[in-house]
Amino acid sequence: MEVRLIEEEGRCGIEVTIRSAPADEGARRLVERLRALRGRLVGYPEDGSITRRVVPLDEVLLIETSERKAWIILVSGERLESPMRLFELEAALEGTEFVRASRQALVNFDHVRGIRPEPNGKLDLEVGGRHVPVSRGYATGIKKKIGVTPDN
Repeated sequence: MEVRLIEEEGRCGIEVTIRSAPADEGARRLVERLRALRGRLVGYPEDGSITRRVVPLDEVLLIETSERKAWIILVSGERLESPMRLFELEAALEGTEFVRASRQALVNFDHVRGIRPEPNGKLDLEVGGRHVPVSRGYATGIKKKIGVTPDN
């Protein structure tokens, strides 16, 4: 099997092409595994173990940065370290219910239980018992998502 990575300037997203002989069982299994990873994130437990966890997006409350790392916060309260940086996760999660709340956080909007306006055009999101501040620059996008615009 030959594996190549081709990085292209200006390219957004990943395209995977698999060439094989007709009815190649290994290629079919590989395609199934790649499809299964869509809609999931990969992370590693905080204890420093090298055990990789694959979690469905609906189990993720939010993703935040601290200590120069991206942390996946699960509904259970568990934190997993992501091998990706926050901007990479944001690009990978485009088209899902994840929204940028600040330079430090992406929030799974399916788990937002409350939105409170704050001074200076900011917002506060209640997500899984946590309060996540939304900076002014990202508040506009969230307001559009819920159908609230400055004209309303």
